[in-house]
Amino acid sequence: MVLYVIRHGEVKANLKNQINGRNNHGLTFKGKKQAKDLQQIIKNLKINVVFCSPLKRAKQTCKIATKNKYKIIYDNRLLERDTRSMQYKPIEILKKNKVIWYDCNKNIICKNSEGFKSIISRINNFIENLKLNYKNKNILIVTHGDICCAFHLYFNPEKNIANFELKNCEIVKYTLKEDFEHDT
Repeated sequence: MVLYVIRHGEVKANLKNQINGRNNHGLTFKGKKQAKDLQQIIKNLKINVVFCSPLKRAKQTCKIATKNKYKIIYDNRLLERDTRSMQYKPIEILKKNKVIWYDCNKNIICKNSEGFKSIISRINNFIENLKLNYKNKNILIVTHGDICCAFHLYFNPEKNIANFELKNCEIVKYTLKEDFEHDT
């Protein structure tokens, strides 16, 4: 099984260096261009199934990047972190507190924001579902920054996830071998 994981295109919160969250804002002009640029990469991939976060920025990225050639399965496990009171705060807060933001042992952080443990649980559940239902398939996944971090951690458990960052519309390939050992 091969997973192609993509972070959505640019949005205003990215431009303003703000913490994003579960808002439903669309892509900027640049974000749409980033998604369009992905078309050249995606057209050369053998994709069997496409999963996407149900948030507008991910949907737009997915539809543009795939040219609407695939049925898209929207899955709430791919939603961005529920940042609540941290939404739209300066991103500098995270840079100073990455240890807290990516603490794998906390379900809730910063008073009411979703902790990384909760995100890991969602993504592990999602991957287990893929293993059961999509063996030997090539899967495209369009999602969000912190969700991309959880995928990366799944395939690289020894890495310090606080140092991993996927740029807007960057794509990463992960391989699950038939015996489902991790390989990147």
